Amino acid sequence: MQYLRKPPLLLALLSWRLFQGGLAFAPGASTKRCQRQPLKLQFDDFSDLDLVGNSDVNGNVMPADGAGPNVCNNSNDFVELQSTFQRGSTSYSASVSSSLLQKLKSSGFQNDNDVVSFAMDFVSRPEVISQILMQDFQWNAIDAHRARVGITNLVKDRLQTKNVDDGTLLQRNEMLSNIYRHVPQSSDVVEDNQSADEKSHEQEQVAQPKPKLAPWKSVLVNDKAKLRRTVKDRKKLSSVDDKTSPADSDKDSYNYGLIDNHADRAAYHTLFLELDNLWSFMTVHQAASVAEPPIRERTAEVYMRHARLFLGWVVDARENVMDMNILNELDDEKDAVELPTPTKSSSPLTASTSKASAIREAIDVRKAMWKRLKQRIGKDATAADMKRNLSLTDIFLDQNTESAKCIVQYILWMRSERSISSNYEANILRGLIKIVKFRFAGEVNSSTNKLQSATSKTPLDDIPVVIELRKFHRDAGNRSKKAPRSSDEGKKWLDWSEYLEVIELLKADLGGMIDKYETEANEQSANQVDNGVKPRKSLEVQQKEIATTFQHYLILSFFACVPDRQRTFRELQLDKNFMRIDGESNGEDTWVIRHSADDYKTGATYGERPPLPLLPSLTPAIDDFIERWRPCLLRNSDDSPPSSFLFHQPKTGNPLSANSMYQIVSRCCYKYKEKKTNPHLLRDMIVTHVRKNSDASEKELEALALYMGHSVQMQRDSYDRRTLEQKVMPAVSLMQSINSVDKPQ
Repeated sequence: MQYLRKPPLLLALLSWRLFQGGLAFAPGASTKRCQRQPLKLQFDDFSDLDLVGNSDVNGNVMPADGAGPNVCNNSNDFVELQSTFQRGSTSYSASVSSSLLQKLKSSGFQNDNDVVSFAMDFVSRPEVISQILMQDFQWNAIDAHRARVGITNLVKDRLQTKNVDDGTLLQRNEMLSNIYRHVPQSSDVVEDNQSADEKSHEQEQVAQPKPKLAPWKSVLVNDKAKLRRTVKDRKKLSSVDDKTSPADSDKDSYNYGLIDNHADRAAYHTLFLELDNLWSFMTVHQAASVAEPPIRERTAEVYMRHARLFLGWVVDARENVMDMNILNELDDEKDAVELPTPTKSSSPLTASTSKASAIREAIDVRKAMWKRLKQRIGKDATAADMKRNLSLTDIFLDQNTESAKCIVQYILWMRSERSISSNYEANILRGLIKIVKFRFAGEVNSSTNKLQSATSKTPLDDIPVVIELRKFHRDAGNRSKKAPRSSDEGKKWLDWSEYLEVIELLKADLGGMIDKYETEANEQSANQVDNGVKPRKSLEVQQKEIATTFQHYLILSFFACVPDRQRTFRELQLDKNFMRIDGESNGEDTWVIRHSADDYKTGATYGERPPLPLLPSLTPAIDDFIERWRPCLLRNSDDSPPSSFLFHQPKTGNPLSANSMYQIVSRCCYKYKEKKTNPHLLRDMIVTHVRKNSDASEKELEALALYMGHSVQMQRDSYDRRTLEQKVMPAVSLMQSINSVDKPQ
């Protein structure tokens, strides 16, 4: 396992080596077990010990100049907390404990009782303690999380009225003495006569547990997500007070669309038949003259989701959009409802309309739709009959611009109630334009008086309602280019060198897991031979955990080699689009990704892609994963053939989903760097890094764009995240060099 035994690199030594072996694998490394090498301490293990002196026999930390026994005199004020820091599962060193106590003293806490009073209300949510220390007292993250662990244990001890045993303090002092005795002063200067195995064993014994981070799900990077979390928590509290279930009280739920299940399919039978035909209209070649080129199924799935949300809003399927039941009120009204005619001077989506007026118009649109349906199927129809027979022809009456009114009202509602961004609005309109084209495809096909304009791809583009919706779509697209981002980029963004360090740290953890497993497996094998003991089940659990972590490591490494869309890696299949190439020319075996035009998003534009090779130094790790660890993730079923997918979900054995890929990348980056980076943001990170930190030529930038499957214009407009100051800096330097004139002697 030589390729996993290299210790993690420091941040100062990391650099972007995308095509030059930047993932620090030893080329040509064997996958066989090699001689154990000494594990070096990570840079955060005992970094604070260099700032203080030695410890005396009682465990007190001596200053470097020998001035006294303690770094700070906090022990008299925080006796219980100091003991909590240095015992049990916490077991901080004396210097760490002293530093934490000094920070608490500087922050205004006087003694143990003061700390307990502060933290008593947060025992059930301990992450709040570390957040308060960071936000209100400007603590760094590591110290805040360390203090939170000890403070929480102290509060629990107080609640359970347990006293600390005096023997624990003595054991702690003995443990600290052993720790300080084994800490290396300088691995480059001090000579050590111990063997590699002995040093590795001792360093594993003294490794401190990592501070616990705030839960991954508790960190929200989007203002909309914060709003949804606030509403959800408020509804839960309300349901507790009213002794009702959250589902019953949550009338502001974000789930307002149609659901593709048996209940909704039975209730809205005709609409779901039309949605099924819409899928074929979008994804299958049509023989009609008005047919459009088919789109990819992944894109069609997004459009179908928008269609179900829109139709669910129109019919108020979940009964959480409107405050009134329109179907029950139709019988009480005798006069027909006339739709308000919009003026030509202003667009409904750009005019300033009051919220009350928008709600009134949305109600009028719905009433007109249901009345048209009632006239079509009969006045004696029940509400259930009307829902079952509702069709797109009732929602979009004709091809005139007036038929866009229901979509306009839906967008206005999304703006006011959901605060959608301009970019999301443009995505919605793209999907709804498809459903409108599908609605009128048969009518345009049978008409003979439609003249196709020079700029139209098909006659469907010349339908007035489509023209109107495309205007709204262009307006939303233009606004999205200037609108600020809705998420907090500081909670997601990593420099490329930081991302490479995440990979190195993940690789180091993986190596430790494999070392532990192999040691226990060898011991267990020896016991089984000598005593006939059956293998423990824990080894099987370890195998699956190693396979899962190994999979995470390879996925993050693949993103570094080929910064492509996440679909590329979750759809990798052995001997289909992921193949091993023997190094006949350069002597290095390489795994290569191959894509036809149908295998990636922009294939219709760029066609078959050139081979996408991974680093040759990754080959031993990929070989070992496929041969030794990947089988632990496969389903044990004799009925189905073995899966050809490279990566699988650990619990089900199914291929990875888009959400699986998101969680793998985001959770790994958060674990090591406390940033919730997502897979697609990695593409922005590498483009920004290349344009910011390298002197790449236009030819190289064009090659990178082609390698990533997009245009140079897209690279410049969408993926380059440099600030305006950073973009104009070369021009500033150029002008300074032009205008700099040497003074005459």
